[in-house]
Amino acid sequence: MTTATLSPGKVVHESLDERQFVRTRIPARVTLRDASGNSHDCQIHDISLGGVGLTCSGIMTVGALYDATIHLNLNAIDLSIDARLKVVSDRNGVTGAEFVDLDAKKRDILRYLMTAYMAGEVVDINGLMNVMQRENYIKSRKQSGEAPRTTGQRLKAALGSLGFIVLGLAAAAFVLYKTYLMLFHVPAVQAQVTADSYVVAMPDNGYVKFAIPEGQTRVQAGEPIATVSSQLASRLTTPSDIGALAALSQEDLQVVLGRALIETVISSPCDCDLFFPRPRQDSFAYREQELVHLLPRDKPLYVTAAVPFSKLKDIADLSSIEMTVFDIDEPVGGTLIDAHTDEKTGLLLLKIQPDRELPQSAYQKPVAVDLFLRTPGVRS
Repeated sequence: MTTATLSPGKVVHESLDERQFVRTRIPARVTLRDASGNSHDCQIHDISLGGVGLTCSGIMTVGALYDATIHLNLNAIDLSIDARLKVVSDRNGVTGAEFVDLDAKKRDILRYLMTAYMAGEVVDINGLMNVMQRENYIKSRKQSGEAPRTTGQRLKAALGSLGFIVLGLAAAAFVLYKTYLMLFHVPAVQAQVTADSYVVAMPDNGYVKFAIPEGQTRVQAGEPIATVSSQLASRLTTPSDIGALAALSQEDLQVVLGRALIETVISSPCDCDLFFPRPRQDSFAYREQELVHLLPRDKPLYVTAAVPFSKLKDIADLSSIEMTVFDIDEPVGGTLIDAHTDEKTGLLLLKIQPDRELPQSAYQKPVAVDLFLRTPGVRS
């Protein structure tokens, strides 16, 4: 068996001569112009994106710069590309020249021409236009060696993410809440605090004089409230009515004819609290004008709420009632105790008993009433 031993001193490392650009041969010629204005016509031996190999009749000076025009034959179209060349070598009748400051668009055209020619494709002007319009360059990539984030930057990013999460959850909760109100919430059209009160009104046009002192808020049963002075309303409709007038005295005749005032004392029917719908005043009042409301102290106040009649089936399955009385900060719960229809408006009137007793000062105050229905599958 034969073995060969190479000593370290005899080992030779040779560098590979690799070309940066691929060369190809295409039928083309070039016209060179020097600084003096002299022209030289040469044939292109081979061409690449880095330069050209030329076959010229004359001798070219190495290192000289020339303005060149490359003439390419594209079927029926002649294409010319202007460039600047620098002669770098002259070997075996082939002059090597490299491109100087060749812009990107001209490089794209040359690349397309060489690729199409090598692939055997037919080159036309439309293909050149497509190449010139393409984005042929890749943007620089991000540097992978970025500095690590500081604690403050990490905290800022975490807080930003947390803020977006909170905003998203809040938006989702808002949408769900609005959906719940749309499906399981019935607001009252109007509502107010009321009571089983006695309303004292004028029987006819006349004068009223209150018998209770100024500032008094309560009365006992049978206690005089006011004195009403009005004329007696009488009608004479038959001959016998007129004949009866002859048998009356002068004073009785004046009373019948409405020329005398009749005084009537109005007393309280219960132990009640007083509520004046307008400031009390001893003066003339018109018929059916409300003078005072008497609120029985043994009967609590309640709320009357109006809802559309179409909600009749819904309110039969109530979950809870929430009321907000004007001038009372805390909301008040309630229980539905009665319902009837208002013949004038066609609305459904609900009688609601508050969970806690309302003060007498809340009488006839407006109320916001919200009726909440049971969700499907939930029963008490």
